[in-house]
Amino acid sequence: MFIVSQVLVWIIISTIINTYLMTFPMPVLRKKDYPDNYLIQQNNRIDFQKNNECAAFSTAFLLRHFGIEAEGQALYAHFPSKTTAGTVYPKGIRTVLRNNGFKTNYYKGNINTLKCEVSKGTPVIVFIKTQKDLNHLHFVPVVGYDNDYFYLSDSSSRLANCVDERKHYNRKVPINDFKELWNIKRIHMLFYSNTYIAVDATQSK
Repeated sequence: MFIVSQVLVWIIISTIINTYLMTFPMPVLRKKDYPDNYLIQQNNRIDFQKNNECAAFSTAFLLRHFGIEAEGQALYAHFPSKTTAGTVYPKGIRTVLRNNGFKTNYYKGNINTLKCEVSKGTPVIVFIKTQKDLNHLHFVPVVGYDNDYFYLSDSSSRLANCVDERKHYNRKVPINDFKELWNIKRIHMLFYSNTYIAVDATQSK
């Protein structure tokens, strides 16, 4: 019983710390009407990271979507909420976007709510594993979907697996595989699977 209580205390403390460092995702379960297929076709470019800068590169991609020239490596140099390993908590992405005049929401949803968010026309930054069998975490913008795939603009060149002639995306992930990548639940991160950062374009700028 003592061990169980200690584990519960550890989980509670970890949750409080994560809430401070990462912000707490807002559950969203509503399903609105959205098209079966959607691809954001705003002119942009996909730059590639060298190390653990995916948060900065994803943020730069989103800023460029709104016409603000940004380069991931330059953003990363002064990016907030870094860990000792050089990775970044979701809070850092939200801070940089807020400093550029954008209102963001950090949601915990499902495939339907993610599709609905993407169909609003703004890239959505998801928090996923790089591979199903690895626990390395990764931020990447989702720019489209259909009945079979999600389409991503991935700043990791080794994860790119397709070529879109208009350069809107460079990675497509089968939806069932995406569900596995999106499940990042760990004992100290119980609430962060199926999470994504969305810009509220109606209240930005």
